[in-house]
Amino acid sequence: VGPGSPVVGAQQGGKQLGVSAPQVEMAPPDGSPQLVGVATWLWIDPAAWRPLSASASAGPVTTTATATPTKVVWDMGDGHSVTCDGPGTPYSASDPSATTDCSYVWPQAGSFTVTAATYWAVTWTASGAAGGGSLGVQAGPAPAGPVGVAGAPAVQNPTAGGDRG
Repeated sequence: VGPGSPVVGAQQGGKQLGVSAPQVEMAPPDGSPQLVGVATWLWIDPAAWRPLSASASAGPVTTTATATPTKVVWDMGDGHSVTCDGPGTPYSASDPSATTDCSYVWPQAGSFTVTAATYWAVTWTASGAAGGGSLGVQAGPAPAGPVGVAGAPAVQNPTAGGDRG
């Protein structure tokens, strides 16, 4: 594969796609501890969940690389990971009946470093020469952040003999 080949152009285009580290979000939000035994919502900015394209030219040949997000792999820092097939659902306190498709239940208290890597399927096309295809699935930058997990508060249930009013 020579320096002017479409494959080299596609690889150069792939490097110029501008894939950046996603903003990691959780609920409860930053500054609040996560709770053992309670689902923590996980998501990245939904606006970042879109295909990205870049082109590179060498003489009469232009190659275009396109990266499409396929999944987010969350390393929870405690030996467990969560794979989500989308960006996750942003939490909104104004919608108490909302559900999420991306969450994690902490099994123990402690301090952990959580990372979230978005994986991208990268394809390429050529104009001015034959070629095109897949460059495979590649991980983007994975931001990391500290997370504190506290024991869940006790839930108080009324006793059977309590005041029934």
